[in-house]
Parts: sequence; structure tokens; C-alpha cells
Amino acid sequence: MSTTLTIAEGFAGPLRAAGLDSFGKLMALPAPRGDVTRAVPGRFTTRVEAAGCVFYLKRHHGLMTAWQARNEWQRLHELRAAGIACPTPVAFGEQRGLFGAGASFVITEEIPSATQADWWLRDRPARRRELLAPIADLARRFHGLGYCHKDFYLCHFFVQETAGAPGELEIFLLDLQRCARPCCCAGRWQVKDLAQLHYSMTAQSGCTADDWREFARLYGATDAALLRAVEAKSARIAGHVPKHG
Repeated sequence: MSTTLTIAEGFAGPLRAAGLDSFGKLMALPAPRGDVTRAVPGRFTTRVEAAGCVFYLKRHHGLMTAWQARNEWQRLHELRAAGIACPTPVAFGEQRGLFGAGASFVITEEIPSATQADWWLRDRPARRRELLAPIADLARRFHGLGYCHKDFYLCHFFVQETAGAPGELEIFLLDLQRCARPCCCAGRWQVKDLAQLHYSMTAQSGCTADDWREFARLYGATDAALLRAVEAKSARIAGHVPKHG
């Protein structure tokens, strides 16, 4: 059994001060009910305060999901280097056995004063058009780099209103554990991503068909066949409970 622990420059001090500078301590950290922000089979995310900083600790258990922490750690660095706004990666840990990773974690820094895009829309329905351009811009650049997210729902976009400039919105992309850069079938994954976004915008967050058409224009989706495929896939998503990972 081998264990890996990587802490980004500048974060060793806060984690050490909180006694969270080892793989074992981080994996064993109790998770008070109110601090668990998301829990799905094999993975749960906990809000952690350490030395005046706020982090999110995402822990994975089991061979089926433990690889995702390494993937997210790598994608965070790649996408940030390419100009895609994502959370700051803080630390990564992994325990590997004969058959691969069995337990792992990734820590990211909290995005100050940011809100899930679906919550932002719920509380500000009259401002929904303001969100279209920045999300379309991020989505276009993300897909243009050859990536697919695989959970491209609004809940994985976070909105931050620029300090000192009310009305200016910055969009961050989160939850990259399944993010990939497929060497084939890229169009299929683009359709799936956009369908997930279409579903969460129009079926869950109050956006209209006109809003979606404006989003598609801003994104640059001018191919009628692509848009038909996206809407058909969105309708299939509506037929089952989507897995917001």
C-alpha cells in the first residue's frame, strides 16, 4: 500500500496549524452534519475551516470513485492554466494498493461570496439574462479546449459578483472529478454537456426557450442539427432523475 500527499505552495501552514497535514488525519476528519455539503455513494464533500481559511474537502472511498480525486486535481491545474475559472487546488492525497486507488481526497479553496448558479437564478429570476453571456463564454472556451464535464448542470457553475462593480459576474466551474478530454466522440460529449445545461436551465431554473436560444447564440451553436440533438437529449434527461455528481 502506497500513500501520496501533495500540498500546494502557500497552504501547508494553515493545514499544519489545524492538524490536517497528513493523509490519515484528513481522511479521518469528522464531518459534522451541517458541514457536509454533498454526499453520494463513494464520495462526500465537507466544508473545513483551518487557520482562518475555508476549504472544501472531497473524500473518495472505493475503487470505483477513488481515481476521481487525482483526475480533479489534474484538471483543476490544466483548466486554470488555460484561463478557465475554477477553484484553487489546495491538496491532493491518494492511497493505492495492488488494484489501484482505494481512498483519496482533493481539497480546494472556497470561492468568496460565490453562489451556485441555480440558486442565484432562483433568487434573482428577473436577472437571468445577465447570466447567459458569462456561462456561454466559459462553456464555449471549455469545449473549445476539447474537454467535457459529464455533469454540466447549473449547480456546478458558481456565480461571483465582482467586488466594486455590481452587475459584473464571474463564473467558476466546479466538480471536475469526471472531467475528461476525449480523443474520440467529442461531439457526443458536447451534446451531453449542453443537454445537461439545457435541462437544468429550462426545466429547473426558470429560463425560457427564448433564453436558451440566446444562450446558444452566445455560445456559438449555429448548427441546427446540434441544437436538435441537445434538446432531444435534454428531453431524455427529463425522463429520469439526473445524477448531479
